[in-house]
Amino acid sequence: MKNKSLILDIHKLKKFSDEKRHMETIWSDKHSKINIICMKPGQEITTHTHHGNHIWMIMEGKGEFTTAGESQVVEHGKIVIVPPLAEHGIRNASGDDLVIASLTSQGD
Repeated sequence: MKNKSLILDIHKLKKFSDEKRHMETIWSDKHSKINIICMKPGQEITTHTHHGNHIWMIMEGKGEFTTAGESQVVEHGKIVIVPPLAEHGIRNASGDDLVIASLTSQGD
């Protein structure tokens, strides 16, 4: 059905793996997509870039966000907006699980 709103429940969608971080697309259209990223303590996303803006919404836990060679702690309730082509990554340096909603342009 077109023009119908969708409500996603992060608590039902989150999944974790002992081997590596879990990332899954939970919504997409022809312009953008939302991935859920679930990381156990010690897991990370190495630095990378995107051609468009990249937005991370920290849904649970906290992590060590790195960009431009500098790191800072981001935690539940924070939104990280990364401009196009800026190197960025995150590591779960805490003792708790980390859950992130990641918004990007389609194809990024």
